[in-house]
Amino acid sequence: MIGIDTGKENFDVAYCESGRMKTQKYSFSVSDIKKFISLPDAESHCVMESAGVYHLRPAHALHEAGIPVSVVNPLSVNRFIQSKMHRTKTGKSDAMVLVEYGSMMEPALWKPDEAHYTQARQLLNIQEQLIKNRTSVASQMEAVILSVSQSKTAPGLLKKQLLFMENQLIQTERELEELTGRHDDEDVHNLQTIPGTGHKTSVALTVYTRGMTGFDAHRQLSSYFGICPRTVQSGTSVRGRGKICKMGMGHIRMLLYMCARSAKKYNRACRELYERLLAKGKAKKLALIAVANKLLKQAFAIVKNKSAYVENYV
Repeated sequence: MIGIDTGKENFDVAYCESGRMKTQKYSFSVSDIKKFISLPDAESHCVMESAGVYHLRPAHALHEAGIPVSVVNPLSVNRFIQSKMHRTKTGKSDAMVLVEYGSMMEPALWKPDEAHYTQARQLLNIQEQLIKNRTSVASQMEAVILSVSQSKTAPGLLKKQLLFMENQLIQTERELEELTGRHDDEDVHNLQTIPGTGHKTSVALTVYTRGMTGFDAHRQLSSYFGICPRTVQSGTSVRGRGKICKMGMGHIRMLLYMCARSAKKYNRACRELYERLLAKGKAKKLALIAVANKLLKQAFAIVKNKSAYVENYV
């Protein structure tokens, strides 16, 4: 077992040899990557944390060399470190912990995403940031217009920023349409047949789940997006208010929540669920979260079965 802790400029590697733990540090240069790849053999199992984009280069290099590699959730590793009462936190110590974690937990093997999914996620992230920036600049524009005294250049500069961001949004939308149309047109089209689910949500669900690959049940999908319920109860005294776990993607949860507001009116199964929960005295927000989960269940079934939505499906 080999543990790898990645940083911005280099990564630490830990492995056990002759009963002793050894560590080495490598940079992300081509020569160092080649040296690193020569360290493990095909029987080795490398474990690393998901670290934004920093883990991708060594992970891809290992995968291309045919060496098994697992990319694990940093939160689970952090909980493992806490359970072991470790006080030191360095690149070397984290790499050594990953050796122990991999030996005990036997995490699933990692496979790289297809290139078009990576590109589409980049465009979606840019879109999200552009929309936030556009909202901020629009608020600034309103404040300037309503101000008693105005700068001569401020309105023009803000207007140029808004126009620039609008053009960027159009550009990213065109490229995203081209990518999804070429690779995932059927899935996006089928998802849009679900009453309450629009084009934007259909594209996001397809891209972020890689066409629902890697998910065996819709509950895994709910956990992935952080929309599954979380119970807080212990003994006779602790009766915490139930909430969703919120450990996934916040912008996807927001999209699903907005879709749920529409689905409770136009999606028969969702409407019946919503009305049934309200009749039991449940809060409207809780009922909407349940509807969002119902939409995810429908989306999962539709993509897996490669079929459009059927209202009276049995």
